[in-house]
Amino acid sequence: MPDFRSYCPHLTQDSPIITLSADESHHLISVNRARLGDPVVVFDGSGNEWLAEISNADKRETRLEGRIFKKHPTPLHRIALAQSIPKSKGLENIIRKATELGIQEVYPLISERTEAKIRSGKENSKNEKWLTIAIEGAKQSGNPFLPKIHPVQSLGSFLKASIPFQLKLIASLEADSLPFHEHIEAANLTSNASGVFLVGPEGDFSETEYAQIRQAGFRPISLGPYVLKCETAAIKALSILQYEMEKLNPV
Repeated sequence: MPDFRSYCPHLTQDSPIITLSADESHHLISVNRARLGDPVVVFDGSGNEWLAEISNADKRETRLEGRIFKKHPTPLHRIALAQSIPKSKGLENIIRKATELGIQEVYPLISERTEAKIRSGKENSKNEKWLTIAIEGAKQSGNPFLPKIHPVQSLGSFLKASIPFQLKLIASLEADSLPFHEHIEAANLTSNASGVFLVGPEGDFSETEYAQIRQAGFRPISLGPYVLKCETAAIKALSILQYEMEKLNPV
């Protein structure tokens, strides 16, 4: 497997000549120091990959010639994270790790106790930054798919929308939270199961929000006896859910 991976959207088997963007060209040639003739895996985040060779090592506009095309099958199961946006770079770290795990969707949410502030008109730039982070995670891990990062929305808007998942779970410290395995065993999941995990901010959701969350059909799930930071809770929840989903589709 080549050491270099680059991102280029909308790859097709019929177009083996690939031109990278200025950012991807700079990263491949100036940062990673790839050279003419080096093999590179180019992916588009939708499961398409070319095993290619560098035909023009230009740090502003690198061109590659595709040798072998591969289309990865879409995973049968679908996993999403609905995350109240943490402060600082918390969501960036979560998105990177979620991409490495192979999570399909991320819903960034604003809740009552969300400390992160997103200025009006800056939502698109945030989404572009998060996409860049996801691309970095895909390059590092070899994941051929990028998660869909939904626009920032309020918790209320998210709960009012139709949430198309069989499993709707919330990481919770409430007394009636079920151990994860008990809920999974009772759910009788099929091979194409889907699930979304809702994770709150550092200060957790308010009592009013918990009532709305329950009304929307989310079940409280325990992630263990300890109080976890939201970043830790998100990755632990996703890892367990992914493990359970993968057991439905053994390789």
